[in-house]
Amino acid sequence: MNAASMENMMQEMQKMQACMAKVDFSALASLQEKSFTVQQNIEKLCAQGKRDKAQSTAISFSKEVMSLPAIVQLKECSKNSAMGTMLNIDSNDFQKNHVCDGQQVDFGVPSNKRINW
Repeated sequence: MNAASMENMMQEMQKMQACMAKVDFSALASLQEKSFTVQQNIEKLCAQGKRDKAQSTAISFSKEVMSLPAIVQLKECSKNSAMGTMLNIDSNDFQKNHVCDGQQVDFGVPSNKRINW
């Protein structure tokens, strides 16, 4: 890596840092708690055989999350990074695979591994 590449990388990191300073981390902490509750609700619906309700709950919640200002800001800050790929979730992904089938959907983090924002 030459000096120009290193300088460019440093400038990009500074831009991202300035952008991330605008993220409302208290909103992310609230989202983490709500995500855990929604996850439990979806698992309960699946266990009760209420597949349609579980699916609609997952789709609705994913749309709600992706429209939150803190998430929109995170997506903007990280659109050219690996985290940007991770945040590029489309609610149509839930249409391809049912939320009750296959892998366990994890909208949150277990309470013993929560991040203290």
